[in-house]
Amino acid sequence: IRELVISLIAQRRRCWYSMTHHAILGTMTAKKHKIPDSVWETKMLGLLGPDRSRGVYSQLEIEVLAFADAFATNPKSYSDARFRGLRSALTDDNRRRYASTQGWLNAQAAARQARAKALLRGSVANDSDAASARAAAAAPGRMPDDLNERTVNAQLLELSFLCLQFVALTDILTSLNIPDESFLPDVLKSVVSPKVRALIDDLNGQAGSGMSILTPPPVQPPMEAIMSGKLSVSPAPLKGARIPLRSYEEPGRVDRDKGLTVGGIQVGTYGWGFGAHFPGSLVYALMHHPELARFEAPYSLPVLFNEDEWRNGVQTSGFVTRRMKEIVIQKVYKTIRSRYGIEHHTMFLYNTYLQEHGAGAFRLPGMTDADEKKARVAALERAHRAALWSHDHDGAPGGTFTRAESAAMTWTKAVLRHPHSAHRDEAPLREALDEENRREAAAGLRILDTSRDGNDRDAAFRRLLDHQIAELAMVVGHMDGLGRVMTMLRLESESAVALLAGKKGAQKPTGYFNSRPALLDVLRFIGLSDAVFTLNELMVNPVLCDKTKAKLATSKSGIRISEAEAIRTGEF
Repeated sequence: IRELVISLIAQRRRCWYSMTHHAILGTMTAKKHKIPDSVWETKMLGLLGPDRSRGVYSQLEIEVLAFADAFATNPKSYSDARFRGLRSALTDDNRRRYASTQGWLNAQAAARQARAKALLRGSVANDSDAASARAAAAAPGRMPDDLNERTVNAQLLELSFLCLQFVALTDILTSLNIPDESFLPDVLKSVVSPKVRALIDDLNGQAGSGMSILTPPPVQPPMEAIMSGKLSVSPAPLKGARIPLRSYEEPGRVDRDKGLTVGGIQVGTYGWGFGAHFPGSLVYALMHHPELARFEAPYSLPVLFNEDEWRNGVQTSGFVTRRMKEIVIQKVYKTIRSRYGIEHHTMFLYNTYLQEHGAGAFRLPGMTDADEKKARVAALERAHRAALWSHDHDGAPGGTFTRAESAAMTWTKAVLRHPHSAHRDEAPLREALDEENRREAAAGLRILDTSRDGNDRDAAFRRLLDHQIAELAMVVGHMDGLGRVMTMLRLESESAVALLAGKKGAQKPTGYFNSRPALLDVLRFIGLSDAVFTLNELMVNPVLCDKTKAKLATSKSGIRISEAEAIRTGEF
């Protein structure tokens, strides 16, 4: 099923590298599982077909492929009914496979518990073994419902991140024109059937045609009304996640792998929280998959947040600035219209500008109150404009973005919407980045890594550009995939939690490690303007956006949309 999912994503997005490599890997996997060549060929040929049927695919495969197809194109199109069908298919398949996949583990655990009880009674070895054997034989043969539910939640998260990885890879491999290895055509010919090879050639020949399906339909918010204050929309704190989002802080929460998951996830909690204990819905989702919980944060943090990371005199991360990364991330999330991504990275965008000005939580040592206030006003003004115009950087007022930032957003939009032609926007991006790199180096804002270039600074600058393009591609791909996970699983913005609950004088600990405000309250505290809240909501609320534009056409006074009204049509 994994290989079918990967091949579907590769075919749907026409990524040559992924299509060829996973045609080979998929065929080898099918042989390992003793799937007849003719059956596997039929499955590979029908992945993009509108009439996927049980004659070709199992019910589980049909549901998983429908999930992957929506994930790779328009995640907002995936319905609740389809999601219920996927959960049902996973539940049934888990029950069917229980004895061979998990039942024997539970039988072993029952045997070991029986042995411990026998040893407590002072039984001899033979009696202990007999008791263990009886317990193993009596272990339930049917998968317990609570275990099945936990397993399905883990499978949904695993499927989501599998799709994330290959959406990200297809973004990177196609937009950067990564070729196959020289030996691969011979391997492809020797392993993959002629019909599947012909399909891959045909899809590759279509290249970038018809790629408008790769992102949700765009939204055109009424910018004039937003900027003038004529339109105000309250953000909708949507609820209804498709998997449980339970805090690991809750009393009685069992950590089944002896604390390793909770320990590992603190890397994400504190890293994404910039040193504060602020576990978000993404953290809670990751708790369903302990191994993923330990590895997702250590991957994402260097890609997204490291700046000027050096080891042994060599720069290893942070080749583009934090501000550039956050502006590119804004373009990603405004393009795929991911609510969770827009909300959280608007906060990171504002913090980036505050840090650059030495204001707010990043106040410079010795700065007077008057200077801090002045710096904060300047930082927020720049952040407001960037947040308001990142969806339409070409229409932004002059001075909102640098030449390099505008070029990066043009290239990012191409990577997301038509990756096969993104290389055309790479040359202007490289030119603008090179100009900025040289200016920053001259000003002492950037240290040039010449560890492999001797005194040839031009060679070092050229190598820096390669690092920057690769890093930006990884940022865009990862955020594209992650935003789709958030939409498919409907991750919610965080609500406020309190360390204590109850009336004054009779308060009891809740189990939470600290008291935390709701994310929307954090955004208000940072200083988001009403215009930014309005824009962000309309980007993920197209029905409301159309309604407000219709009202504005006939309204002589301002329009105010309440939270309750926004909730009715809001999207994740």
